Amino acid sequence: MLTACESDPEVGSTLYPSMTDASTPVAYIDNHSYVPKNIQANIFVQKGTSTELDTDGCELKFKIHLTIASNKDLVFNLKQDNAKIPQAYAESHEALKEDAFTVAKGTVTIKAGKLESEDEFDIKLDAASKSLIGVEDGKKMMAAFTVEAPTEVTLSEKYNAYCWEVSKKIFWVNPKGSTKGMEQLDVNTYDVNAASYGNIGPNLSDGKDDSYQQYMVSNSSTSYLKIDLKKETDIKALQLTPCGSSFFGDLNELFVREIEIFGSTADKGLFQMTDADMVQLGVATCPAMPKGPNDKWDIVFYGPQKVRHIWVRMVSAFSDSSSAFINELRIFK
Repeated sequence: MLTACESDPEVGSTLYPSMTDASTPVAYIDNHSYVPKNIQANIFVQKGTSTELDTDGCELKFKIHLTIASNKDLVFNLKQDNAKIPQAYAESHEALKEDAFTVAKGTVTIKAGKLESEDEFDIKLDAASKSLIGVEDGKKMMAAFTVEAPTEVTLSEKYNAYCWEVSKKIFWVNPKGSTKGMEQLDVNTYDVNAASYGNIGPNLSDGKDDSYQQYMVSNSSTSYLKIDLKKETDIKALQLTPCGSSFFGDLNELFVREIEIFGSTADKGLFQMTDADMVQLGVATCPAMPKGPNDKWDIVFYGPQKVRHIWVRMVSAFSDSSSAFINELRIFK
């Protein structure tokens, strides 16, 4: 629990990183946050069973600071030192290997008279890393980075490292995929909660442009689109069709923009399934707001997914409405 400060900062705090001669600059690392202190977390994605990684945004940047200014320029070099990973993390995290990242900027300078470097150290997760490919889904890793300081500077005993936690997720949705050439499942072979009050019905399979099913944009699974294929089936894609015009206006603006997809092989009926039965398969974003039923959205997996049940969570709609309207659903194998 954080409480208000009632006394001057102690030696070893961010303001006074270590006990030393007051005339000697002390170099320290500070992310300007108390919890977590000098720790950053990122998630990278492996695209199905492929060797392609999405590491966009997985980047660690930080500056080096001084307690007092120096009368000369001071140069600092980045150094990986996993021995500085806190014990609480070392027990639960695998150490990040050197091939997992690239150093975009490994040297910074604190100019004479300044208290921090103008530039930041810059480390990026490497999408070509072989060690990251072999990491299992959900695995957490960590690396610790410190600096090599010039002889005129003392390195803080406590705030001398920045830890980077990296987690892996395997996503199965290919945003550039197409259903072209795939075989469509017979709409009469599976059930969908596409009728009044969330019951099983044909609203998403009747082939009519003027019918639709409404699903809430919600985190609650009671609001999800749910499919029971009746048996385990290798699914390659889903296709969602937007609505056209109606008495109420252009319903295409209420089409879903973002979805989260879950799957399960549990041998249960549609309404016996629980959140605990489902596993996330991935997320998808519709590339553009459709103009009408002809602008179908193909949601293609990187590889066949053996499932009996599919749940689709409506994350957002193009209108920013609390509801998403869907005209038709098709499933491909």
